[in-house]
This record gives sequence, structure tokens and C-alpha cells, in this order.
Amino acid sequence: MKKWVVYLLGIITGIILTFVFAFYANLSDNSGIIGLEMFEEPGDYMEYSQFEVFQVIEGGALAHADDFFGVIVFIIPNEEQRFYDNQKIVLKSDQCAQHVGTYRYSTKMEIEKTVPAIRIIDGVERPKSDGVITSGKTLFDKPGECVSRKNFEVQEVLESGDAIALEIRETIAGHIFTSDLEVLILAHEGNNFYNKQVIKAPQGKCARQVGNYKYQEYGTTKVIPIIDFK
Repeated sequence: MKKWVVYLLGIITGIILTFVFAFYANLSDNSGIIGLEMFEEPGDYMEYSQFEVFQVIEGGALAHADDFFGVIVFIIPNEEQRFYDNQKIVLKSDQCAQHVGTYRYSTKMEIEKTVPAIRIIDGVERPKSDGVITSGKTLFDKPGECVSRKNFEVQEVLESGDAIALEIRETIAGHIFTSDLEVLILAHEGNNFYNKQVIKAPQGKCARQVGNYKYQEYGTTKVIPIIDFK
């Protein structure tokens, strides 16, 4: 009986040690940063040219990339880099942001997110533009189809004054639930959009598509409808 107990304890101890070893080996591979998953080989250079830090985390910083709506990255510091809140990082002509992995974290609302992990690499010849517009507005000659008759909630106000918004699916006990329909609402004279503002569709009118807006999100191009209430 005692030999059986010793044998069982030995197996349990071995399993525990295996998990402990794997945990620390994973931390070693990922620079000791919990939530960071490094690629076996560094990925492509991303198109971003500047970042604004909004949260410093042990081992790096979360930042908004360029002026693109919704693009968040985790920056792994180099030896000489020190981050602080609201820090603006503008890449030099010989620097690039290299995609080296992913970073998983939870927001204050306990929503789990996974974002690109990058390193700023020195001594790189940045690719020249091929003339393709990576972001911007394209307006139609005449209004298109009605895309929604519901209200919208502003998510981000652009420098142009226009606002990126999500369609409001329903409102329950004062809480707004949005759909996946993302649009750009054009600013008119007298409009001053702000974040989380509810844009109500005027009675008898609908949100008609009047163009497309193209922007970068997580290194890929997104195209969303530009709307106007008509």
C-alpha cells in the first residue's frame, strides 16, 4: 500500500513539474510577458508610422496605431525604450514596426482582446508608396441604397469632424447594444460629434450610402459605407 502511494505521489509530482517547466519555458520564449505569444519567425513590416501609448503594462505598452480607428498594438520595448502614458512615438525614416506575435489581455469591462505585438526595428529601408491610397473617402455621384433606419452610436471622431459609428441594435435599461454595421457619418455645418454620442435618424429619413471610407485595421484594409440621412 505504501509503495502504491509513493508511486502515485511520484506521478503527480512529475505532472506538476512538467506543467511548471512548460509555464516558465513559455515565459522565457515570450520575454516573461504573460499574454504574449511570439511567432517562431518575425512577421512582416506593418504600414504604421506613429503610435500613441494609452496604457503602460509591465513588459511593454498598449498603443493606438496612426490615426486609424480601432487599431491597437502591443509594443515590445527595445533596450533603450521607456514608455509613459500619452507618449507619441513617430518612426524615423529608417525604422519600421515589425509584427512579431500577438498579445492577449482583458479590458476593464472584462472583454478579452488579442492585438498584434510589434517591435520597432532600426536600420530598415521602408518600402516606397506604390500610389495606392490606404485610407480615405470616396463619394458617389448620387445617394445609394438605404443601409439602416436605426440610430447610431459614435465610436470615434476623426480629425475631419466626421464620425465612425455603429448601428444601435437595441437599448435595454439604458444600456446600448450595437450591431456589426459600422459606418462613417459625414459632418455638416453645425455638427460637433463626440464619442458615445447617439445619432438619431430623423423621422421619415434613413441612412443612405453616399460613398465608401477605407482605413487600416490590424494591418488589413477595411471598407465601410459613408452615410447621410436622406
